[in-house]
Amino acid sequence: MAEFYQELHQLVSEGLSELDGSITAGKTPNNPVSETHFLSAWITRVIKQQRYDHCVAKTLLVWQQQARSLGKQAQLKQKFEHIRWTLSGVQNENGLNRPVHSDELHRFYQALEAAGWMVTTGYEVNRKVTHHTDGQASLVVCAKQAKAAFSDEGALIKPLSVYVRGNSQQCIDLAYENGLLLYKVTDYKSLVKYHGEYILHPMNAGSHLPELPTMSKD
Repeated sequence: MAEFYQELHQLVSEGLSELDGSITAGKTPNNPVSETHFLSAWITRVIKQQRYDHCVAKTLLVWQQQARSLGKQAQLKQKFEHIRWTLSGVQNENGLNRPVHSDELHRFYQALEAAGWMVTTGYEVNRKVTHHTDGQASLVVCAKQAKAAFSDEGALIKPLSVYVRGNSQQCIDLAYENGLLLYKVTDYKSLVKYHGEYILHPMNAGSHLPELPTMSKD
């Protein structure tokens, strides 16, 4: 079975390539309405053809519905570009996601603390807990889970939950700057009261869309 991230990257890359080819050939006008119409029809076609692995089937169906209900507001081209950019940033030259290391996680913690976040990693989270922050942005990681999630060499080998309260986009961006993708479980209710739960996966390889970092202007 194909890895979700690999199939997703191939899908958005091929969709954008075929859109560019159609625009260059003069078959599709270069405007948001026409671009969305092309990608909507393209998504419907690849679903019927079963061109991609089943792991991305639900994602394709969601995009198909968004295109039908939202039209150009679905922003499919921008969505495809954003996903391609995000995944490219955590991959090596062979198109495989790079391993996640404990050093990257610790740099992420430091970046959050530098941005004024309270980072709590020294306690076990095995039941519903309340973490008092007096309004300060907060990230909580279970010490026991974190220890078990990394190999002796420092590679992430098991999914690791991080609990977030505060500006989630800032958290997502700082994670990405340190080589990490966050996959949302919930943005509010979790084992840590008032905190959302996100997952770090080995190789950044979750089975659904990651939270997308703010795209650089470069």
